[in-house]
Amino acid sequence: MGPVTAADTGGRLAPLRPWLQGLGMLVVLQFALFGLLVVGQAVPDRPVVEHLLAAVEDGTYGPHGTVDRMGTPADTFTECVVAGTGLGASPEESAFSRAVRMPRLATCGGGPEQLRAIAEGAVLEDNDYFKYWAGYTVLTRPVLAVAGLEGLRIVSGTLMVLALAGAFLALRARTSTAVGLALVLPYVAGTNLLSTPSTSFSQSISIAFIFLSVVLATLGAGRSPRLGCAGAALGAALFCFVDLLTTPAVPWAMSAFAVGAVTWFHRRELRATFVAVLLAGAVWPVAFAVTWAARWVIAGAFLGVPATVEVVRRNVGNRTGGDHAGVAESFGAGVRANIDYWWTRVPTAELVLAGCLLAAAAGLVLAHRRGGPSRWAVALVLALPAAAVPLWYTVLSNHSQIHAFFVNRGVPAALAVVTAACLAAAALPRPAPDAPDAAERSEPAAPGKGADERHDPVSGVAAPAHRA
Repeated sequence: MGPVTAADTGGRLAPLRPWLQGLGMLVVLQFALFGLLVVGQAVPDRPVVEHLLAAVEDGTYGPHGTVDRMGTPADTFTECVVAGTGLGASPEESAFSRAVRMPRLATCGGGPEQLRAIAEGAVLEDNDYFKYWAGYTVLTRPVLAVAGLEGLRIVSGTLMVLALAGAFLALRARTSTAVGLALVLPYVAGTNLLSTPSTSFSQSISIAFIFLSVVLATLGAGRSPRLGCAGAALGAALFCFVDLLTTPAVPWAMSAFAVGAVTWFHRRELRATFVAVLLAGAVWPVAFAVTWAARWVIAGAFLGVPATVEVVRRNVGNRTGGDHAGVAESFGAGVRANIDYWWTRVPTAELVLAGCLLAAAAGLVLAHRRGGPSRWAVALVLALPAAAVPLWYTVLSNHSQIHAFFVNRGVPAALAVVTAACLAAAALPRPAPDAPDAAERSEPAAPGKGADERHDPVSGVAAPAHRA
């Protein structure tokens, strides 16, 4: 047996090379994200403080416990945290240093007093908040400095609507109108999404990045399943960058579904669809976790490893099983709490559930008529990402129970994925121009062998055409 050559090693590593390259790009992305944090911290504090003090006088900063009139309390607690992130440091401290430790105000209760103190030249002590990326400061600080709190509400709402529309249009173009509507409508109609810009703009920002993840996954999958996974990974990293651990299971489930649905519509192969769903479902949480861990690594490098480890240990312990009033420790408590909250507190829950059940049942009936029992297997595969929601509720049981008033959004998100999966399995190919009735008579031919094939303008390769 001869010596192992470089060519032999390269040949064995060839299947892993794209994934290693993707991991490398993900690591490089962390430096770019930190650079954006520095840019956000370069915005002067004074105009931000002045606009927030004006909001205090107008009564629009807080107060904690505001009702959004759509079935759930407004998340003004998080809004106050987000609005005050980046404030309280010495004017002499560099933007880089501030980005590392990320100072912030107290919550709604102590925020006004601290704002007044900062306006008089005070420097806050022991107010680091590096357990999250706080990437939202790239948006919040410049907008607050220029347009104030109400302006930030308008901007965050606009971004949310644009991302929502983008997700629908991207998925519609690569699957069908029915699938696109099924994925977004239950989330819009079954949550307080529409109220978030006016009562908790931080949630609007998070929702915008939920649907941005779907857009990136869908656009990538339109070219190839591998690029779909890359889009999902980028979406996960960006979501982690701006989010405060609100509902990661939602973009995780929706992005993995989008990659699988586009793969099914382009290839019409169950195995390829299953692999695409599996890989996208694995890549999303990995990219999310790597991005989160990178924030702690950066903090440890500049603030010291012991202090960072203590923050990490305390935070992870709290979110997975810390003691808290009203939190049950039994297995599945997080799942039960959120289903119960959504069902009893969201006024449209019954309508959304009924609509999803009817649409899913219709999809399954049509799928069986058009392709037999094998189409139900397609629906099952495409519905697998919905399992991310109960999995998240179970692993982060403490967090899921304490914050059920917004974490419950995972319930309609899971319903949306299941419904969209059933409708995707029922889709028929479009008939060829010279044979308008052919598609109604049979399944599409194998790629390269029949008139049901079309040229995909996105990927540049032949793929089965389709319609809802």
